[in-house]
Amino acid sequence: MKKHILFSLAIGSLFMLTGCENTNVWEEEQYIKQAYLVGIGEEGALVTRNVNYADESAETFVSVGTSGSLNPDGDIHCTLIEDPSGITSYNQKYKSSTEIQYQALPTANYNISSMNAVIRAGESYTRIPVAIHPEGLHCDSLYALPLKMESCKEYPVAQAETVVLFAIKTYNNYSGYYNYIGINNGASFSLIRNAVAVNKNTIRIYYTGTEELARAKDTGLTITVNEDNTLSLAGWKNLNVTEGSGSYDPQNKTFSFACKVNGNEVEAYLISATASEE
Repeated sequence: MKKHILFSLAIGSLFMLTGCENTNVWEEEQYIKQAYLVGIGEEGALVTRNVNYADESAETFVSVGTSGSLNPDGDIHCTLIEDPSGITSYNQKYKSSTEIQYQALPTANYNISSMNAVIRAGESYTRIPVAIHPEGLHCDSLYALPLKMESCKEYPVAQAETVVLFAIKTYNNYSGYYNYIGINNGASFSLIRNAVAVNKNTIRIYYTGTEELARAKDTGLTITVNEDNTLSLAGWKNLNVTEGSGSYDPQNKTFSFACKVNGNEVEAYLISATASEE
């Protein structure tokens, strides 16, 4: 007990002494000041941005920050550049030769307000607006905007060679996971389907079997929601779809339709698997 008391007193005295000697310690910078592009710490420096096909121009942001325990006391000026080599490096490291490779986002599909970022005095970061124009982006392609920080006038650049890939993931108001139930040629079925956005009002599901991209050309079924919530159905490529009709219930997020697929009569429903969670 005596030893415990003596130890506690010693520790208390130490804190009192260091407290007196370092009264203003938190008023001084405790770390190395650097500028960095937000995303350099993510795996593969890949950051996903979700973009709705329904938006003619979807606004997203690229963020630039500064490290340290204190915010800068003056403006910090940073310059970004595009570096497509980052896409090549990512594909080589994270994608097999049989997988879809990332490609550069076409210049017609985005606009960056400025490649110069200014972090104002007293702030720790700033955001650069990026407008994404999703029309024409293919649902089965992978797109990325490759950026890195070229320079910073006031601070050294952290991980200066790291290219951050801002991956664009498209969706629409109907895409997502559904319970797919119905009757196909007299036989009942019940499956989970991921409805992929094709454009602002069309989704694609796999009519039957497993969800493998290689099978899309033969089993892909597209469903388009018209302005009056009626449906237009068609095959993605090789699937023969005729006599298709149906409707969409926006309140319950449910599709109901009937059609002939390769001559087989199909009556089916797509019931949102996430509607109850929203």
